[in-house]
Amino acid sequence: MTHQENALKPLKRKYIILTAAVAAVIGAGYSASSWYFGQQIEAVLGQIDAEIAALPYLKLIRHDYERGVFGANETITIEIPAALIGMPRVPEPALESASPPLRVTLKSAIQHGPIPGFSAFALGSATTVIEFDEASQPKVLEAFGGKPAAEIRTQYDFGGGGVATLTSPAFKFAGLSKAQGIPVTLSGDGLEMTVTFARRMAQYSMQGSAPRFELTGANGMRLAATDLRFEGQQQRLFPDEPLLYVGSQRFSLAGLEIDPGQDDGPMKGEKIALKDIQYDIQTPASGEFVDLTARIGAAGLLIGAQDYGPAAYDFSLKHAHARTLAALNRDFMELSAKPELLQEGQWLRAFAPIMDKSGALLRDGLVVSIDRIAFRMPEGEAKLNASIQLVDTRAEDFASPWMLIGKIDATAELALPTSLITMLAGSHSGNAQKRKQNAEQTIAGLVEQGFATIDNGIFKSRITFKEGQLQVNDKPFNPLAMALQPSRE
Repeated sequence: MTHQENALKPLKRKYIILTAAVAAVIGAGYSASSWYFGQQIEAVLGQIDAEIAALPYLKLIRHDYERGVFGANETITIEIPAALIGMPRVPEPALESASPPLRVTLKSAIQHGPIPGFSAFALGSATTVIEFDEASQPKVLEAFGGKPAAEIRTQYDFGGGGVATLTSPAFKFAGLSKAQGIPVTLSGDGLEMTVTFARRMAQYSMQGSAPRFELTGANGMRLAATDLRFEGQQQRLFPDEPLLYVGSQRFSLAGLEIDPGQDDGPMKGEKIALKDIQYDIQTPASGEFVDLTARIGAAGLLIGAQDYGPAAYDFSLKHAHARTLAALNRDFMELSAKPELLQEGQWLRAFAPIMDKSGALLRDGLVVSIDRIAFRMPEGEAKLNASIQLVDTRAEDFASPWMLIGKIDATAELALPTSLITMLAGSHSGNAQKRKQNAEQTIAGLVEQGFATIDNGIFKSRITFKEGQLQVNDKPFNPLAMALQPSRE
């Protein structure tokens, strides 16, 4: 060893010691920050878990949280009433009659920040798998090919929000239909969904897709949905009401096919096929009130060989008191989770809170509307819209239904091909030809009296009911007098 190397040896030793000291400081600092971020994630998850436990239709059975320096493990088990999911647990009749609740367990492996898994700069991340109770798990594993029913990967930001991605593999369930007691198979090609959320789920956006869902049964019965896509942006209206969100949601399907199978099957009738289905929901808020507008449309509506598309069904609830609506929604959820309340002798008590809140919504000026029903026939397009509300009501008006008649404000407009009306009249039992002739005469009489018009083969009329008075095309109308007219048969 040279004299120069001997001189550098102490410097190398000091460098190694310094490097080790710096690494120790950095390691201690990272451990401390990881421990701190672990506390923050536990607090965030604790808030979410508390809101889950507060849902009226779920029961929190177990919550374990084991936190270490760099990570944690969380196990949550919740119980879902069998009546709420509306499907048989297992095919054995003895167990199905008991309708035990379904228990679902979420197991999460959590990594603390600031660099969880050394893959991102974040508060932390988690991988969650979903398992079921002992009675259901074997069948679920079989249906999903031995894979978990769903896996959720979540990355939490430093504000307590984050991004969660859910993936579910292809599946195939085989069992018995609860309604008809026939063998059925439910299958699908999986599901993907991404949710971006703020702290405590105060607001969130979502988007997802599923290539195919299919239900098949005996005698060739088949229901198939293809290319499901959905998205939405939601915001909690009140901080203390976790179930009430406002915003927008949109769902679409490339196709929906319903094949009843052979004539002796449980679903008799012609094949139905819908193409390019769009379902758009808007729930804007104005102060203490919200509106809900839903628009459902299909570019094609085939029943047998006849295409009635494009078809549309739009409805709305306007000026609904938000807190009353949220309380009513909670009552419905609690009732659906407790079907025993609907047993004979208890249904009046079970529905009493719902009726009270429904009356409150009406007193506050709720407007219920069928904004549009439309479909096309070879003879022309059929349209219908209607709305109803109560005006100037008081609490005592609800003591008797007769008190409310004078408070009803309702309007309806319809446009139907006259051929459709006569066809429906002739479809009843009896002398079809005679019934069609009577329908034609009735239509002619309504037009003659000014209660309707005919425009290029389309029967049009406007109906209003206000202040206890029924009018058709702005003319007083007495339905009793029409009913008492002598029959032409």
